[in-house]
Order: sequence, then structure tokens, then C-alpha cells
Amino acid sequence: MARRTAGPLVPLARRAYHEAMTVLRHLAFWRHSENPRQSRLLRRAGNLLLITGGLVLAYPFWSSGYATIQQSRLSNAYNAEVKAFAPQLALNASSLNQPGRQEARVQALAKLFAHTLSPGKPVGRLKIPRIGLNSVILQGKSGTANLTSEADTPYLRSGPVHYGMTPLPGEGDPFAVAGHRTTYAAPFYSLDKMRPGDPIYVETPYARFTYTVAKTTIVDPNDTTVLIDRGYALVLTTCTPLYSAAHRLVVWGKLTSFEIRN
Repeated sequence: MARRTAGPLVPLARRAYHEAMTVLRHLAFWRHSENPRQSRLLRRAGNLLLITGGLVLAYPFWSSGYATIQQSRLSNAYNAEVKAFAPQLALNASSLNQPGRQEARVQALAKLFAHTLSPGKPVGRLKIPRIGLNSVILQGKSGTANLTSEADTPYLRSGPVHYGMTPLPGEGDPFAVAGHRTTYAAPFYSLDKMRPGDPIYVETPYARFTYTVAKTTIVDPNDTTVLIDRGYALVLTTCTPLYSAAHRLVVWGKLTSFEIRN
């Protein structure tokens, strides 16, 4: 993956740090107070602000590092899944591997693979040339639990997450995926750069799918209707604007083609 560094959060971290320094400068005026107790308290407050500023500055780097390590682990796990699922690719191959029957076969394979998934496991690999993304997708929680804002938080720290209440690629529409935009390697940092016609690729242990961006929209953060079938095969969501969760940026994609793995 063309992994992003902690860059997206650096401006925010620097701003917080400078604000802390401003407070320190005000404290410095009183630091040499003749009252020893007051002087000690101000020294401690200043040290605490310095530590806080350091932690704020370090946050983008360790969160990005954590996501990078997790992606490496998930990549190995995904490769193991591909090998483990290979024997299942022969499922009904003789009866379904005929002209006009590929859709039925990929749907059967998708349903079979879905039964092997649990939250946090790799679903597939997401590739978006426009923004240089190549990332393993994790499985999110299923059912109504997936609709709470905290549901997939632990998994989003490792990479893009499949909304578990939506079908897998080839199983139905839409295949919906969420991703961070400013923390934990920020996989969807440049999602706003997507344009109609841009290709998006999703690889799974059973098939490879090619999508084409149809449009982008901005919705309220609680608008779950983007997860229902509106005639789009792919939905990608992230927070917008940058450093804010006020709205959701949604990229809608149409399925262009798919190829079942051999």
C-alpha cells in the first residue's frame, strides 16, 4: 500500500502544541512569584502542559505506526485466507461455470465466504489508484449493532472496515466500507479527490471486482440510508471536512466487471 504517514494530523497537532506554548508563556510571568507554594504549583502546571504538548505531537505518529503494523499483520492473514478458501472455488464449478451462470456462482462463493468471517478478520483488499491506496479491509460488526458510531471503532484503527450489515462483493448491493481520514494512517484522507469514472478494485479470496466511481455526495453523519440498495454496488464513507465529523463524504460506485479466482 502507498501508506500515508502521520502528515494529515501534523497541522492539528502543531496548533495544539502552539496553544500550549502560549499558556506556558503566560505562566512564565508568574513563575518567579515570591510565594514558594504558588511557584511550585506553576512549575508543575508548566511541566504538565509540556508533557501534554509532546503527547499531542506524538499521537499522529504512533497511531500511524500502529495502523501500519496492523496492516502488515492483516496482509499475512488475508494471504492465508486466500489459500484456505482456494478449495471452495470448485463449489458447483461444473454446473455454474457456464455462460450466464457466473453471477450465480460468485454469489454462492460470496455467501460461503461470509460464513467464515467474524469482526476484525480480513475481507479483501481495496485498491484505489487515484489516491494511491492499497489496503486490507476488515470485517465489521453485523446487524443493528453496526449502526452505532462506536461499533467498529477498534477495527477502524487497523484499516478500512466493511459495514457488516451490507453484503459482500457479488453477494448483493451495496458493498459498503468506512475508513479514517485523519488518523491511523488515514486510508481515506484523499477520498475527496475521487472523480466520476475513476476505477476502484476490490480483491477477495473468491473473486476480483472492478468498480467505477459514479458520483460523490455529502450527507449527515447519522444518515444510514446510504447503506441500503440504491442501485450502486459500492459505497465508501469517511468523515468530512478534514479534522471534523460534522458530515460524511460518500463515494458511490458501479460494478464494471468481476473475475472469479481460479
